[in-house]
Order: sequence, then structure tokens, then C-alpha cells
Amino acid sequence: MADIVILMSCMFQHDHSILERSNVQSNIIVVNQCDVDKTEDFTFTNKFGQKKWCRFISTTERGLSRSRNMALRNAPENSICLLADDDETFHDNIESIISGAFSRIPTADIIAFSLIRNDLKNKKIYPAEQKTLKFKQILNTSSLQLAFKLSSLKKFGILFDEKMGSGTGNGGGEENKFMLDFRRAGASMYYSPECIATVNPGESQWFKGYTPAHLQNIGWASRRAMGAVTGFAYINYWVFTHGSFYKSDITPLKAYINIIKGYFSKR
Repeated sequence: MADIVILMSCMFQHDHSILERSNVQSNIIVVNQCDVDKTEDFTFTNKFGQKKWCRFISTTERGLSRSRNMALRNAPENSICLLADDDETFHDNIESIISGAFSRIPTADIIAFSLIRNDLKNKKIYPAEQKTLKFKQILNTSSLQLAFKLSSLKKFGILFDEKMGSGTGNGGGEENKFMLDFRRAGASMYYSPECIATVNPGESQWFKGYTPAHLQNIGWASRRAMGAVTGFAYINYWVFTHGSFYKSDITPLKAYINIIKGYFSKR
């Protein structure tokens, strides 16, 4: 089985202590967006006495999608990559969980796992059984759940859209487009119910409430990720089904006007 490699995006780390804070027990590539440019390669011994390696890349580039793509470009051939942020704590046995899932589903190109989400106000309930990932499930999947074969990503020619995601000013949605690109390419996509990490509370870099700007970002990102027809259908569905989320910030009419404005915007 291929090596499991964590691809972690973070900002302004002054040392390597994030490895211990995040309970990293496997090989890892860290992309640390900060004010210097340098790359450090070193080995460390995990709590099980195993030697693992780390490539710690500090960069002055900005943007979450750029960070993810930089990590992907540095990942070893034929590895299985797990996306990660600096606000999660990995469970000890993620290597065996991820390797086991890909062995059990050998045709899988990408597998989403479950998480413990301490960062959400309402508890997220994940399915208890293995299933294929379809359009609806993709829209409800976080990048932190995703492990994939690097060989599949290269075969399909997929990277993160660098106009989307934190740091771009265009809001989120980059993981949805990433997964939808996999789907459009004909990849085999699955969900496996094992839990791989706990996500801790942290301040969002891009979500500051359902402001007009945020709603315009939703409109723009929906079209970019889903295409003109599906994107337009989705934003209409979203406005009429997500009122409980935005009604304390903006009226339904103003929400709709702004999401439509974003849908037609050129960026």
C-alpha cells in the first residue's frame, strides 16, 4: 500500500510545534504561509517509535488553494494524500484507517471520512455506513475529510482552483469544485464512516456573517464550481432552503438579489 502523506495548510507558524499539537504520527508536508521563503526537510520519531518525514515549506504566497497546490506538487509519487488544516487533531490510527479503506475499496480514487466537529454550533451527524459520494453528498463534504490517490489526481489533471478559497476575497467553495472536478472526470468517489480527526474551534479567515459580499461570493462560486445551469438551480434552492442561516443578517429578498448579483459577476 502507498504511503499516507498529510498535506497541511497553515499560517504564521514560528516553529515545528504544530506537528505535536496536531498529533501527527505520519509523513507530512506542511505549507506555512508567512513572511519568509524556505524549505526544511527532517525526520521525526512518532509516539509509536516509527521514523516519519516532514517537508516544512514556508512561503510568502497567499491563498488556501495555492497552499494546497504547493503541497500537492511536493507530494511523493503514488502516495495517498490527506488534506488538513492547523485546527484539527489527528487520531492515532489514521494511517491504518486510510490504508484499510483503500484496500477495502481498491477502485476508489478519493474517499471521504468522518470527523468530530467541535467547531460547529450544531453537532454534525455522519452516515454510519459506506457509500458512494454523489452530487448532494459532495456539497456537504469538507476538504478535511478527503484522502485521495495522488496518481488519480495527476491522471485526471485536477488541482485546486486558485481563484477560490480563503485568501482570494472570493469566499469558499474550493473543495466543492475540487470534488466536482473529480466527479466530472469519472473518478470513483466513496465515503467511509471511520473517524480520522477532531476539528477544533477556530476563527474563519473568510466567513464574517451573511453579508451582501458573502452572498455574492456564494453566487459566483456556485456558478464556477457547478456550471451555469446547475449553479443557477442551486442558488435558487439555497436561498429558499437556507433562510434559517441568513435571516438574522439579511432579508430573503436582499439575499436573493445579492446571490444573483454574484452569480453574474465577472472576476
